[in-house]
Amino acid sequence: MAAFDWYQATVPNPVNDLLEACLRLGHRPAIEHTRGRQGYATVSRIVDHDGLVGQVLHGGSHPYPHVIFTSEGAQPGAELIRATFPQHTVTRVDVREDFDQVGAFDSMLPVLLSAAERHRVRVDTRGDHLLRKEARTVYLGAASSAVRLRQYDKAAELRAKFASDPVRLSAVPENLTRVELQVRPQTHAMRQQFASIEPVAVMGSSAWSREVWASIVGLQLEPVQVGHAWRQADDDRAYAYMLAQYGGRLRRLHDDLGSWACVGQQIGHDLAEREIACRRDRRK
Repeated sequence: MAAFDWYQATVPNPVNDLLEACLRLGHRPAIEHTRGRQGYATVSRIVDHDGLVGQVLHGGSHPYPHVIFTSEGAQPGAELIRATFPQHTVTRVDVREDFDQVGAFDSMLPVLLSAAERHRVRVDTRGDHLLRKEARTVYLGAASSAVRLRQYDKAAELRAKFASDPVRLSAVPENLTRVELQVRPQTHAMRQQFASIEPVAVMGSSAWSREVWASIVGLQLEPVQVGHAWRQADDDRAYAYMLAQYGGRLRRLHDDLGSWACVGQQIGHDLAEREIACRRDRRK
């Protein structure tokens, strides 16, 4: 079942209210205050006997506190923030789904690569993909992208993590592949939207992630807007204006050159020549 693996949000409430709410998580948690970062004066870490529960960044140049929950703390942390502070805005959310079938990594990999090729999405890898095929990770999307997917060998990660803990090590599944989708909503409206979206719906944040999800899970997801929805509309209006203003000139060009294909080639050639001339002028 899809669940949050990272939940990061700005909460427009007093920091003490946020810290008090966070203390409901974990097992008898305590607060540790450390030096701030990213323009915040203080980072308050909520910790219990299992380690870090969550972090609250506050003070400094920011008017509102910022909360971060990761890993196993992400799902309960997200549920707490959503129930207690529904007006928050999400700046990053990761959703995970685990697959424990033998050969899951290799069977899903062609789906990812096919979607990446079709949608011209950047692909990157980590780990040993050639010899032992251990600790493998495949990324779709650049690190700076609003939407990025990771598929990795979760079993190998857990075995390394619990190498000195025989009890936990024995509980690690032999085969466990995890798929995570990382999303950074790009506008205030989108960040508000992600404050209530369900984990599985996050997988619909791009055309290629919907394609991947439909192929590996068989679930058709609704599109989720992440970026600036107005850009395409502006492009459409500009194109319509160009046709209205310069349609006659384009038709005359068609008559001179003999085909619309030649018109396109001529426009491409003229644009390239114009760019060369502009670069030459800037160097003078």
